[in-house]
Amino acid sequence: MRWKWLFVFYWKRLLKSKLYVGASILFFVLLLVRFVLFFSDDMNAGMEYSGDLPSEVFMLVQIVSLFYIVWFYFLYSNELRYGVSSWFADGYRILLEKMSALLAVHALCQGIMLMMSYGVFSLVYLFVGVEPSDLYWSLLRFLAVYQFGPLVLTVLYGIIIALLLETKKVSFFAMLLVWILTGPMTTELFIDLSKTVHARDWASLLFIGKHAIQRAYDSYIGFEVDRGGEWKWAAWFLSLVGLALLSSIRFTQTRKERNAVLKALLIFPFLIVLTAYHSLQTNTKAFTRADQTTELEEYRRMPQTIKADLRYRIQSYDISLHGSRAVVRVALSQLETNRPTFQLYHLYPLHSIEADHQPVKFTRNGDLVTVWLPKRTSTLTFSYEIVDTALIPYTNGRIVLLADRAWYPKRRASHMYQAYEYQVAGTRAWDGAFTDQFVPNETYTFTLNVDGDVLFCNVPKRGTVYRGKAQAVTLIKGQGHQLVDQGYEITYPADWPHMAERAPTVIHQMEKTFRHVQQIASTAVSSLPNKIVFSSSGLSSFMAHDHLVYNTNFFSIGTYHMERDYYEKMLRLSVPPKGSRIMYNEWISLATRWLMQKQGLSVIDWSSKSEWFESQPSSVKKQIEAIYQAFQPLDVDQKQRCLRTWYANMDDGWTWDRILEMMQEVNGVGGRH
Repeated sequence: MRWKWLFVFYWKRLLKSKLYVGASILFFVLLLVRFVLFFSDDMNAGMEYSGDLPSEVFMLVQIVSLFYIVWFYFLYSNELRYGVSSWFADGYRILLEKMSALLAVHALCQGIMLMMSYGVFSLVYLFVGVEPSDLYWSLLRFLAVYQFGPLVLTVLYGIIIALLLETKKVSFFAMLLVWILTGPMTTELFIDLSKTVHARDWASLLFIGKHAIQRAYDSYIGFEVDRGGEWKWAAWFLSLVGLALLSSIRFTQTRKERNAVLKALLIFPFLIVLTAYHSLQTNTKAFTRADQTTELEEYRRMPQTIKADLRYRIQSYDISLHGSRAVVRVALSQLETNRPTFQLYHLYPLHSIEADHQPVKFTRNGDLVTVWLPKRTSTLTFSYEIVDTALIPYTNGRIVLLADRAWYPKRRASHMYQAYEYQVAGTRAWDGAFTDQFVPNETYTFTLNVDGDVLFCNVPKRGTVYRGKAQAVTLIKGQGHQLVDQGYEITYPADWPHMAERAPTVIHQMEKTFRHVQQIASTAVSSLPNKIVFSSSGLSSFMAHDHLVYNTNFFSIGTYHMERDYYEKMLRLSVPPKGSRIMYNEWISLATRWLMQKQGLSVIDWSSKSEWFESQPSSVKKQIEAIYQAFQPLDVDQKQRCLRTWYANMDDGWTWDRILEMMQEVNGVGGRH
């Protein structure tokens, strides 16, 4: 009964507090301001990454949490100042009841704010056109972990500082320090440190927020919510409750009370370690800076030239995916070696390889697996585990297995990912690409037996399995939507709005651009694939005969064809590299401007070169600049002839001088007409 009256008492105090209520109102005022700023940005016109909108709460939580900490500190320290609890025989119990009642009142208030925030975000999503799906449920979970959770802890910060320092002036410095070190913006404030912390490092427990606060949503994977974040909050909550009990021991009045508290505190270390351990085991790597940096660094260190034996052919694949367990049966033909080499993602734990139902030895060198066969065989069975990594995230049962990734054994002699170095303005820079961006033309028969709901697979479904011939397989189990437009099967992320209205414009522009590309170069595929997977981040881009994966890099798909990046990407997706890397990139650079000119776009920067230009010797730079100067004044048809001739003849022996001569010849022919 007394706890009930304390709850009512603190509820009334909270509602009458100008500081608490003002801070709560400030949260929503700032949220609306952030919405206005977001929608006023032209880049967000199509809302292709509306899933990142909830990341705004990190800054807002950081701001208002200081006001909450101050209010709870003053409220509790003023009560401790007069020692009212010591007037009663059960004064220590009253002290604990006050703490728990205050925590319950604050949690109730934050629960109301959570639902109000969820309502605001949901209304915004519905307004911009985000279709109903389980995205809305995961949005609530995201806000519960990253808004409700950190704000609830503020009452414990205030109480602990009051118990330890009471009304001492140093308490103001303590509140400021706690606010900085425990806020969700900590990873951004100490970015140099957070960049080095992996998802499953113990140091990640020091961050109650995300490692990269700008990103809240990944295409098809969803919001960064997993059991790891919830377990981490539980570990923080238990740690703070334990610290509050420890800080309150000096207010106990009897030895029995002190012993009871000490016995209770013995349980807390076990519970804290347990929840912290579960947090580290279930944390996702999908959104963590350090995990991706480390993974790419591994590829930089891997030797690019590796001995591989590909004297065999693959006839078919039988792939079984149940949960995270993968079993792949590879039917071989024309096996002419006892040491066949396969490409398989090196971060996937490979449990066993069997030949004729008997285990065989194997060795791994990066993404390349060499099988040691005692005798020739017609089938090999690979058993391995699909795990969460930076390049292929696997979170909450959602996964995007793209055809350009080595998620099943492939007949390849290179790693899945290639890193290369270049110079930009004299500064060393790194970039990379998946080696299967242009998937080989040979086809195989695939049979996939997959549990759970599959959003996309380029192999047709036959009953309960997916079976058919393809160059490679893309399989998506995640949040997203699909539609059919003009014969194209379009898959797009759950946070993309109004795709049914925008798809016709997008498809028309893609078809037209692809036809123009074919006027200057031989493309890897003869026509635009009728299955298209869109994304705004995370996924790579590639084009196979039967499907296209297209990443807009945060641009709106509806207006993306107005930008240079759109035309450059269409070229890189469809035109295989030839000749030297620098020559191919400069061809892409000039072909991009020609495509923009074909569309009648007036804003074209003719002076900028490819990113590889700066790393060239000064003599080569002068030759490239002369080519740009000769190319710009040509008319559209002359540019087309130059680009077509350039690409057709481009090889290791094709020189810059020869390209310049060719342009001058074309200009001369055009002049005689």
